[in-house]
Formats: sequence, C-alpha cells, structure tokens
Amino acid sequence: MKASIAKKRAPRKSTKAADAAGRAMIADLKELIATMKAGTPLESKYTVRTVEVPNEPGQYDAVAIRATRDVIGASQMVFAYLVGVSAKLVQAWEQGGRRPAIWARRLFDEMNRDPKHWRAMLKKAS
Repeated sequence: MKASIAKKRAPRKSTKAADAAGRAMIADLKELIATMKAGTPLESKYTVRTVEVPNEPGQYDAVAIRATRDVIGASQMVFAYLVGVSAKLVQAWEQGGRRPAIWARRLFDEMNRDPKHWRAMLKKAS
C-alpha cells in the first residue's frame, strides 16, 4: 500500500503594484464582458484593428527550390546564408528529404518576385 503526503504550499507574497495591476485587469475584463452582454459595438468603446494577413505561400518541392536558387544565381552555401539556414538543410530540401517551413516558403516567394534584388546582394569578390 502506498501513502501520499500532501504539503500545503505557502501563499505567494505579492507586491502592492502586482495586486493593483491584477485588480485593474479584472475590472477591465468585467467591463468588457458587460459591454459584450449589452450588445454595445466594441468599436464604440475600444480600439479595434482589422488586418489582412498574406495569402498562403507557394508550395516548394525539390525542383522549385533548386529553380529559386538558380534564379538567384547562388550556390547552396550562399543560398543557405541568404535564407538563414544551414547548407545541409538546403541540400535536404533540394533532394526532397525535407520540406521548407512556411517562413522559408514566404521568403522563396519574395526571391522569385524580385530576383534582381536578391542577386544584387551577391557581390563578386575582387
């Protein structure tokens, strides 16, 4: 037979500022709930911002990634540096072993939208 012993935790000490901030947040939330229950448009009492998010980025398979790198005119190592990943990851993408994350696909979209800009970043060594 196993026995459990539970210890009562000592109450946390709080500061007056933390207590005041907590009370203010609770009061604000209660006000928000009352506003919503009353059916008052939130825009009449609060700042409401609506934003449009970008479309889903393009799909990039091994061939498309290689084509993006070719359009930039970069080696795997240089391309990896531009994207902020390892050359091994670029190699894995191009061999179909890994799929790029959404942020990388958005970056590839930008590279394909304006390859001249990205090529300009690559300066020939003198």
